[in-house]
Amino acid sequence: MPPKRRRSSASKTTTPPAKRTRTIAPNDRLSSLSSELIIRILHHLPLETLLICQTLSHRFYTLTSDSQIWKSLYYTRFVLPRALRIPGIKSNAPSYSSRLSKWLDDEVLVNRKDGNKTQWKGQYKLRHNWSRGACEVKEIKVSETPSVPGMLVKLAEGVVITVEKEDGLRARDLKGREIAACGLVGVPTCVAIDESDARKGLGIAIGFQDGGWGCWRLDVGRRIFERVYRHPGSSNGMLNAIAFANPYVLTITDSQLLSLYTFTPITKSRDLSEDLLSESTTPDSEAKTTTISKNISRDTIPESTKPDSKLANQIPPSNPSQTPHLLASLKSHTSKTPLSLSIRPTLTTIIASIAYTLPTLHHGTLIGLQELHISPLSGTITSSRLTSALPGPRPWIPYTHFPSSIQYPTASIRSISSLSYSHPYILATHPDNTLSLYLCTSTREKLEVGEGTRLFGHTSSVASAEITSRGKAVSVSTKGDEVRVWSLEGGFSTKGPRGGSIRILKNRDGDSEVRRCVERDVYDMRFEGVGDGRENRWKSTWLGFDDEVVVVLRGEEGGGQAVVVYDFT
Repeated sequence: MPPKRRRSSASKTTTPPAKRTRTIAPNDRLSSLSSELIIRILHHLPLETLLICQTLSHRFYTLTSDSQIWKSLYYTRFVLPRALRIPGIKSNAPSYSSRLSKWLDDEVLVNRKDGNKTQWKGQYKLRHNWSRGACEVKEIKVSETPSVPGMLVKLAEGVVITVEKEDGLRARDLKGREIAACGLVGVPTCVAIDESDARKGLGIAIGFQDGGWGCWRLDVGRRIFERVYRHPGSSNGMLNAIAFANPYVLTITDSQLLSLYTFTPITKSRDLSEDLLSESTTPDSEAKTTTISKNISRDTIPESTKPDSKLANQIPPSNPSQTPHLLASLKSHTSKTPLSLSIRPTLTTIIASIAYTLPTLHHGTLIGLQELHISPLSGTITSSRLTSALPGPRPWIPYTHFPSSIQYPTASIRSISSLSYSHPYILATHPDNTLSLYLCTSTREKLEVGEGTRLFGHTSSVASAEITSRGKAVSVSTKGDEVRVWSLEGGFSTKGPRGGSIRILKNRDGDSEVRRCVERDVYDMRFEGVGDGRENRWKSTWLGFDDEVVVVLRGEEGGGQAVVVYDFT
């Protein structure tokens, strides 16, 4: 920059460029404060004021992003209200306290086992988007042609697992990029994912139409599928459902034969005693529901579950050290599909459960639940319990002169189209656009399933629904244009609404448009078909979700299949 002037006409030295002296506004009392003191002040500001402060300067943006500030906001909004709703749990501090606060299930965010630090601002934004229904909608094309039977899809650790007869087993990320793929021998009918040790890889169990099943492990780092075990087919029929929690595998066939396997070597052979025979009586004093087969050796497979020799020759042998052992085999005589299998570990035992539908004469279709308690030390079954849901009250029917017109609820009226079980919740869907929520109580003394609560809100038939152990549920309509997110923790009270319903419409930019809807603690997301004014020709067949995304599998009448991802991050 050239100098403005010389000091005098005789002087040869030039003056330096003049600089403007920085001045502080007379009402600015924050710039002179230390960063620690400003952060303490920001702790006491509401969220709206905090968001305004982060736009003042680069310094304030950095200070307002402090992790402890957002940790306090996260606890106050999402953890404390939940803790106060749980009977018997009281917080010692009326607000956030790093030492006295009870984080409940969010304790995994405070004390992470992977060594990483939780980004509390990102976690708050994620939960806030869930509460508003704000998300970005993306579509991943997974198949150009229809598959018979339909494609199976699972979501775990940000990976979409697809299983199909033609394409085999494939893994994709949420952007549609393929991670790994391998072929399959047989027609897959069911799939389950084990996320207990995701650092070593995702465990995948697949059931087949010939009655066989197999286990694979996905190594994301190496981008390969490793075959762990392949059980040949049997004469018991097609597998309807499978559950996998290493080292236990739970399967059930279309003939209602339930089998429990373990990959842990059994040192002692112990037969099931008479007290493990399960006998259930419905409210109408109907027949016995389920029995456990006796005299089952822990090191052998009974004749009814031995593999078919023709199919066994097509499957390469597995490692003998990874061969499973049959723990128990149960035969049901009255339970019907749909059903849901579950394996959950506790501090003292492993509980394998089956939730199923139970048709009755006077009460329509009820929900049944059976638990098998397994000792983690010996691998043997210690107890078995069976119960069914209480029937709801019969509807009031006015008196008429035509007694023949009076009809009580039947199984066709109260039928169940799908079932999802994640203790302590059972969520059932019905063809009449409604769902039913059941609360389960499992203690050492008793096993109970409470009376179902009907949930309304869908405007068309519900195709599928999933629920987590924290009461968060997602349901999708058959047409695929309506996805609802439910907050059902602690049960659902019909006496009054607890929150607002939000309807989300996908706009042309792929983002979500939020609209206030019916007053209820449920969020409605609608997905419009491609094009303007055209009828939606998509049909949804499956959905899944985790803490960040909701994934819906949709099939078009033309034959293509796509995975639609609702991203809340």
